[in-house]
Amino acid sequence: MKRPLALFVLFYCLGIILVRLLRIDIRILFCLGVVIFIALVLGNGGGRVFPVCIFLAAFILGALNLKCFYVASKRDIGNLVSYGDKTVYAISGFVDSRPYVKDGNTLFVFRAQEIRSGDSGRLCSGRVLVKIDFPCGLRYAERLTVFGVLQRPYAAGTYKDYLRGQGVSLSMRIKSSLQLIRHGHCGGNMLMAYSERLCARLNSRLRRFLPELPAGIVCAMVLGQRDSVPYLVNEMMVKAGTVHILVVSGFNVGIVAFVSGLLLKMARLRRKRRILLVSLFLIGYCLVTGASNPVVRATIMGIFFLCAYLFEREADIYNSLACSGLCILVVNPFQLFDIGFQLSFLSVLSIVYFYPRLSSFLHLTRLKSGPAVFLCEGFLVSFCAWLGTFWIIAYNFKIVSPVTFFANLLVVPLATLITLCGFAILLSSPFFPFAGELIGTTASALVSLLLHINALMMKIPHAYFYL
Repeated sequence: MKRPLALFVLFYCLGIILVRLLRIDIRILFCLGVVIFIALVLGNGGGRVFPVCIFLAAFILGALNLKCFYVASKRDIGNLVSYGDKTVYAISGFVDSRPYVKDGNTLFVFRAQEIRSGDSGRLCSGRVLVKIDFPCGLRYAERLTVFGVLQRPYAAGTYKDYLRGQGVSLSMRIKSSLQLIRHGHCGGNMLMAYSERLCARLNSRLRRFLPELPAGIVCAMVLGQRDSVPYLVNEMMVKAGTVHILVVSGFNVGIVAFVSGLLLKMARLRRKRRILLVSLFLIGYCLVTGASNPVVRATIMGIFFLCAYLFEREADIYNSLACSGLCILVVNPFQLFDIGFQLSFLSVLSIVYFYPRLSSFLHLTRLKSGPAVFLCEGFLVSFCAWLGTFWIIAYNFKIVSPVTFFANLLVVPLATLITLCGFAILLSSPFFPFAGELIGTTASALVSLLLHINALMMKIPHAYFYL
């Protein structure tokens, strides 16, 4: 059987989807799991029944994983507050995500540890989505006590799935500084807290050598901090289908892997040491950028792909994708319904599947001009990625952007240069400030060119349309 691991993961995903669509008693799933386990033991690894049982086992495991994910702890804060409860609660805990500041508001996920109402209190767990109506300079892992009314977050469709995947069961809005007490010391993961402080220092270093607008875009590309990206710029890139460059994801992780691997190869390190060091660099970059879902997915994909070379086996992109997808879904099966997860994997699969077939059909190997080959291959890769993902974007965001693959043909190379400039500023400016200024000027010019190209693409007739 060709690529059984990919088929195993496919059945695992089907099990997750079944539980998402149908209400099935967990006892029934356990009984089916026991029956399949017995069939596997009796099959003794042979015959045609054995592979069928393996794939059915994957199906049941996926279903059980999501079913268990639905069952919250008795101490979960979502089970302690009834629907429509208007009681003002005092909740103690810590900031469990990078605070996002936009238009003077602060939004973050709060990890609850204790809930109090009047004189009574009890320990709890779970996560609360907190919105503060004023800037407050909060940081990850900072301990707080917040006062307010807890509500079920108003969410539907993909955003509801996103919140559930993040373990968020309630929300709270804070309108006054009197509803917030800062305790000053940190909780949470100390490694993540350190990486957040490092990210803040790197952010200030980039802003030292860049004007405000280019600094916001470079910080988004390099560090994943999109707070300073203007709304109009974000909307323009959404319409052109180029907004992915503002999100730290596989694009950025690929640059880190390529550049670090190239530098280590120039240092003449052995292959296995290079692979191990590149993997460590990817993990470090993941932590510095806040370990958001897109960069975690890309990091896991990259490490699995590198592991094939580490064990001196031919790298198979389908197996690498299957392994990385399985690791993500075992930890959090709700990621399967996250749009970012779907776009990440489908874009790669579309390129891997369609590109060689279309390249062969169009006879690109017959081209002898270097620039012509580069342009045709770039266009084809962009088209393949768009072909596999446009229907998800159209279904969820009600927008179709035919100009996407033309825009990405020009924007992606520019974004690569801008990202490299950002890394160059971070690495060179502590030792050679004049180099930081020179690279910063170059990066600003490239950002200006990127925005002009994106705006020009928007002027093409029927560049995008809403459904």
